[in-house]
Amino acid sequence: GAALNPVGDPVFDALRALRRDLAREAGVPPYVVFHDSVLREMAASRPSTLADLGQIGGVGSRKLEAYGDRFLEVLRQF
Repeated sequence: GAALNPVGDPVFDALRALRRDLAREAGVPPYVVFHDSVLREMAASRPSTLADLGQIGGVGSRKLEAYGDRFLEVLRQF
């Protein structure tokens, strides 16, 4: 449905751009950082704290520590 795959969702697009940059820095494929489904959930639920972000399925403590602040920075812009 449209809710799961928002076309032209600027928040999702910004999260994907950050994921691409982080993946490039780490030398890993983007899905290793976070799957699309995780980014969609971030875009939909707009977590504002690391604790909120950690509630999203697929965001484990290691990824939260490694990437959490960067993703929250992007989310705060919207």
